[in-house]
Amino acid sequence: MRELRHNTPKGERAEFDRLMARTKPIMAYLERREEIEAASTTLEEHRAEFEKFLQDEKAILDRAHALFAEARFKPLWFTADDIRRGFEAVGYLAEFSDDDRVVAKLRAAILHVADRDRRGCLSMDLLLHLPHYVAAGRYLDGWLIQFCANQTVELDQEANPFLFEMFSHGHQAWTEEQIAGNDKMLREAGLDPTRLPSMTLGEVESWLRAQQADPASKARMEAIMEANPEQRALAAASLEQMESDSIKLLEREDFSAFLLARQEVEPWQVALNRRLKSIWDQTPGLSSDAPPESAVTEVFSKTVMPVIGEMAKAIFTPERVRQLLSQLDNYRSQKLTADDKHTAGCAMGAIVSLEREPDPARNYFLNSLCYFSLRAPLAITNPGLDRDNVQTFHHGVMVGFLLVAGGIGEHWFEPDTQRSVTLPATKSAGGFTSLVKPETDRVLVNMRNACSFASMVTCSLSA
Repeated sequence: MRELRHNTPKGERAEFDRLMARTKPIMAYLERREEIEAASTTLEEHRAEFEKFLQDEKAILDRAHALFAEARFKPLWFTADDIRRGFEAVGYLAEFSDDDRVVAKLRAAILHVADRDRRGCLSMDLLLHLPHYVAAGRYLDGWLIQFCANQTVELDQEANPFLFEMFSHGHQAWTEEQIAGNDKMLREAGLDPTRLPSMTLGEVESWLRAQQADPASKARMEAIMEANPEQRALAAASLEQMESDSIKLLEREDFSAFLLARQEVEPWQVALNRRLKSIWDQTPGLSSDAPPESAVTEVFSKTVMPVIGEMAKAIFTPERVRQLLSQLDNYRSQKLTADDKHTAGCAMGAIVSLEREPDPARNYFLNSLCYFSLRAPLAITNPGLDRDNVQTFHHGVMVGFLLVAGGIGEHWFEPDTQRSVTLPATKSAGGFTSLVKPETDRVLVNMRNACSFASMVTCSLSA
């Protein structure tokens, strides 16, 4: 085989190596096929035990975690480079993401890394270990190996406990690289990352403000980010997601003090009521079940956006914006202190929005704040709307606003996250189906939570 590779033209050796990597597990499987089939036959005597075991969702994942961490499976673990390729394809997961988004993004990355070709190789590699476990009397582990091998190759658009574990080892390696990279960047920026655990939140905030205020420090940080494209991509994804998520604050009870006072919104109610009624008459099918059609958003843009923009510009003077920034900063600090990272991220997104777009009439967060402040009074004072449809109407209108405002707001219509991984009956698994439900999501969420405080700081520096 070495001679064959040596005789292959240099330009074709990469393809030769790829083909050999795919062929190797096939050849190994064929050589041991009789031994593997004999082990599978032996397992049939222990089918009832495995069927009972599959009823315990947590036990499945816990056993898979212990089994596939054994040294003999290490060659099958995904690498940090595999994870990097996955995120480059499906997009980096933003810091402070909510659990549903974490699950969806990591599942997409798993499915990209474990493509159809790789699944076939992994399945055969996995079955090569079956005789060892059967011979050792570890029948439950043998069944789990056989079951996951079949699921891996037969359900090429689904993940399973084996793929979760292979991905988690690669993700851990990738996370360690990110932590090391963040620490290196902070040192280059003038902050010893070993000091972070002993620094108060106020001290960290003061240091960040100093870096952003000093032109030389800011230029140095920009150069550092430029030299670290992966960290820069992660920071950009985080900032974009946080800005998009910032309007989720407006639905929070503890954020109600930020909404505009009744006396501030009353002067705008009459004009906006009239225009909203016009939209309702023109678009009776507007609902919260789907994004409005382009014609609807065009009507909304021409009739309502100008009023919202005028309102934001009239209310949010430069001094008022400075006050709001200070209040948002305090709110973010409170949430970080309470370890509520997602809400803190939403607050940071609002801050980023205000800093990126200084014109209140065009600012995504300020326009959203104005509309949310108007929403309750409009529901009360607009006699043209059926009370049963008020909530649906305002939701639909808000979606129209989001789609008009720079294309932000797609999270309002994310498809429901698949909350279970279905493991249906297969030839060797037998006539049963196992549902591994939120436990698989817990694995993915815990996987993502392995982020460092340093990553939060570097994200703030890039804002």
